[in-house]
Amino acid sequence: MQPTDFTRLPAQQQLDTLYFAGDILANRYEGDNIFLLYNLRDFYVELRYDAYNSQLHQVTAFRNTDKLEPYLPYLA
Repeated sequence: MQPTDFTRLPAQQQLDTLYFAGDILANRYEGDNIFLLYNLRDFYVELRYDAYNSQLHQVTAFRNTDKLEPYLPYLA
């Protein structure tokens, strides 16, 4: 599966795929947002939740490791 294939899936199928096939790597907080970083085979997926309203706002799939920089302090 490619990142573009993943983002074309319906939202619930994206979450199911992460739950059953993904590995959670880290989480971080920014204001009212919680960011969760997953590894899904050969790419990464970031979820952005609004903690205040308990809503998922964004799902981003990517391969570019530059986008991992905000997570570096949390990865061991």
